[in-house]
Amino acid sequence: MNTVTSAAPRTPSDPTTPVRLALGVSGHSHADPRHLGLAAQGAPMRFPAGWALLQHPVHGAVLFDCGYGAAARTAMQRGLRRVYRQVIGACCEVHEDPARLLAARGLRAEDIALIVISHFHPDHVGGLREFGNARLVVHGDGWRQVRRGGFLRLLHAQIWRELLPADIEQRLQLLEPSQARALPDGLEAFGAGWDLFGDGSVHVLDLPGHALGQVGVAVCVDRAGDSSAADPADRSGPGSAAVQYDGAGEAAGATESSRADARASTRVVLAADAFWRREQLGDARPLPWWTRLLAVHDSAAYEDTLSRLRAFRAACPDAWIIPAHCADTIAAWEHRHPASVLRGDDARGASPA
Repeated sequence: MNTVTSAAPRTPSDPTTPVRLALGVSGHSHADPRHLGLAAQGAPMRFPAGWALLQHPVHGAVLFDCGYGAAARTAMQRGLRRVYRQVIGACCEVHEDPARLLAARGLRAEDIALIVISHFHPDHVGGLREFGNARLVVHGDGWRQVRRGGFLRLLHAQIWRELLPADIEQRLQLLEPSQARALPDGLEAFGAGWDLFGDGSVHVLDLPGHALGQVGVAVCVDRAGDSSAADPADRSGPGSAAVQYDGAGEAAGATESSRADARASTRVVLAADAFWRREQLGDARPLPWWTRLLAVHDSAAYEDTLSRLRAFRAACPDAWIIPAHCADTIAAWEHRHPASVLRGDDARGASPA
């Protein structure tokens, strides 16, 4: 088990290394919109179990989370895990498993060199056992909760130890707060963080609240080589006649110069479960008490993280903020980058290499 150390803070003139980004969807669940304080009533909303593939020009294929997977599907067939599946309508078909989605894009499970785990909930680590070669980057506080927690504690925290690889301790790299460093221009709202590769391409962000030790990542995404990407000035797509992303996607008020810069690279924050629907970034209403009880580890930290995300949105209106479970934000990304979402329909009949 190692500790991730950060490089010295970068200056604004330092070059960054853009990476390629694709979003993955492995399974889904359902929830009443009232649980998020979004509506007085309504049909249950579908929440995809999202994750991301980062393709770094030097360090290769990296995952941020991995959604549900075979191990989670097996676990949900019995006992209290079955209750979990029934209560939230959790589902992950075989053709949605992350290894199959990657195989459909020509990547083998063993090609994944590193996985950044946002937190240990089953919809984020359910496919972890499929990637036996990957180093696993996690927040130290989150790992210590897994290691030391008793049955009832882990049950309330929704941590399923059976989803974790048997050799996880040998593969861990811990993110410790004492090793965090000041983040570069544009990310100041998040305080300190960790420069994952020391080249400014991927910064790990501390996003506490929903889960102990939850992290997100800020990525400098390569746009130059994405022939499928629509022009940044194209504002049409899901949500409205002219998409207004409300901070959960590229802002509609981008300047011409910033749009030109975006053609080369775009900053993206993958926010895990810092919030669940993009409407929450524009709505200051608190979560209902029952949601805070069941789905939030620290309510004050949750609100502080939301405030930081809003401050980042205000400072960087051209950036994307992508939570793991917002179907509309994933659809907006897919509209802008049609070949950059990995879904089960693409992987039917495929098998992990």
